[in-house]
Amino acid sequence: MRVSKLKLSCSAIAWGKINDIPSFRRVAESVADAGYTGIGIEYNLLPDELMKKPEMIKDIAMAAGLEVPSMAINENTVYQAEAAHRMGAESGWLCLFEKDAAGAAEVTRMHLREFGKRGLKVGLHPHVKSNVETNRQLDELISACKPASLDVCFDSAHQEALSMNLPAFIERYKDRLCLVHLKDLKTRKAPKDIDYDNDFVDLGEGLCDFPAIMRALKKVNYGGWLMVEVDFAHTTTVEESVKKNYEYLVPLM
Repeated sequence: MRVSKLKLSCSAIAWGKINDIPSFRRVAESVADAGYTGIGIEYNLLPDELMKKPEMIKDIAMAAGLEVPSMAINENTVYQAEAAHRMGAESGWLCLFEKDAAGAAEVTRMHLREFGKRGLKVGLHPHVKSNVETNRQLDELISACKPASLDVCFDSAHQEALSMNLPAFIERYKDRLCLVHLKDLKTRKAPKDIDYDNDFVDLGEGLCDFPAIMRALKKVNYGGWLMVEVDFAHTTTVEESVKKNYEYLVPLM
């Protein structure tokens, strides 16, 4: 298997809150111009009209030559699954910030039920300051959701911040990986002190070993989407950051 068969997408998160449809259209065009073939959607950063009519996201993306591989699940409502389905997503990625493990399992089961009805996957995203910061917590949640099958969204920077062994994680959850988020971690610090805007940086500017990550993905024959998901452009414009990350990844594929 060659990782070159993977598809490369970019999250719209770096543009922050998108105020209107023309602005979203410009974001999609910028993603396509940089060379990506997909755009990741942060539901709560969309303009109100696109939240209400998510099928328009699919149309705008297609007009730019893009697919919509996945959407961030930002609300614990049935409508999240419907929105993801109508925008043409294959999955939703889920970060959990519930009061306890039981609440996290209940929320996850609800999303699995609703996304599953529509033929979509839910990828659980280990995340700093969340209910899932260790393999043990992830395994317990997977067990709590059975017989439904919970997939996994890998995130290089969050999992580096949690001091996980990234290639070992990919190997351990190879049969559940449905999405790969890529961003870098600037410096080592306690997870509770991570600042999403300042500590997550462009690829190759921090601690993550992306060649090792790509080798691990090759080894397990991962064939899904990669998604560049840098929260904030620090030293360049968003468009320059998006292009720089694309150019960093392509030689590794």
